[in-house]
Amino acid sequence: MKLRPAYAKASAYAEATADKSAGREKVMANRMRVAAAGTILFGILMVLAVVVMAAAKPAPEAKPSGRILIVADEADPMNALAEVLRDQGKYQTKYVGQKLLPQDLSDYAAVFMYIHGRMTRRTEKILIDYANGGGRLIILHHGIASGRMANPDWLRLTGIYIAPRNDPKYPWKVVGNATHTLVNLQPRHYITSHKVTYDRTVEYQSSDSPSRPGKFPALDLKKTEVFLNQHFTDGRQKTVLFGFRVVTAAGETIMQDRSGWYKPAGKGWVFYLQPGHNVSDFKNRGYCQIILNCLSWQPPASENPKR
Repeated sequence: MKLRPAYAKASAYAEATADKSAGREKVMANRMRVAAAGTILFGILMVLAVVVMAAAKPAPEAKPSGRILIVADEADPMNALAEVLRDQGKYQTKYVGQKLLPQDLSDYAAVFMYIHGRMTRRTEKILIDYANGGGRLIILHHGIASGRMANPDWLRLTGIYIAPRNDPKYPWKVVGNATHTLVNLQPRHYITSHKVTYDRTVEYQSSDSPSRPGKFPALDLKKTEVFLNQHFTDGRQKTVLFGFRVVTAAGETIMQDRSGWYKPAGKGWVFYLQPGHNVSDFKNRGYCQIILNCLSWQPPASENPKR
């Protein structure tokens, strides 16, 4: 049966209109799918950006806090040290001589000892009691030198013997106006490695014989002093961190495991760092960071004497 022309036209128009409507719906559906995919992609990119930013941004470090006391008889090097402690370490720092040394030091997070001349019995006892009572006592340079031969309790605390200058084998000696090459003997230890940059790698042979030479990180402190022959008397109680390498005026190269160590003392700790003769020693960034690390280092449970 043939359709009448008007009906045929109407039918064709309806079909065309339906096709156009279906096409528009299809285009709209495609656009919605693209928009949805774009939204999902944007969300993924935002998440990735947050993750990358979180990974790139270092975790904030806890700011050290606490009061630090410096007991000393030479001002210039200790003023340089106090500046480092305040500006870089953010510590509250106080400097006193022996006469003004408080009897009770328990309020201090750490105490530095830098006494070149005579140390009184009172000072000796206060510092020993502080360490044994749980304090952190940091001895610098001539805090362990020939002048301490008059302080046997101090040498007993530090586990050190100072031989006379006329000792036939290992006399007390000072190498002056020399480069003190501070050699890192514990490259994985927090004190020797945290934020510390070393100048170079040197060949070093431990004074703990027998031993063989090896390559170790080192930094140079120029025009300063080096002490020779600080005898250990306490077996393996010390954790040795640094050795020194020095060339004497006669051209002899001497290496000894004596530039830095720590040991337990009662409920506390004693640290020793041999450099520190001149102000310039406390201007060396690597050495200053090592000093700050002695303050922030926390002993593992296996070493903690307060247990």
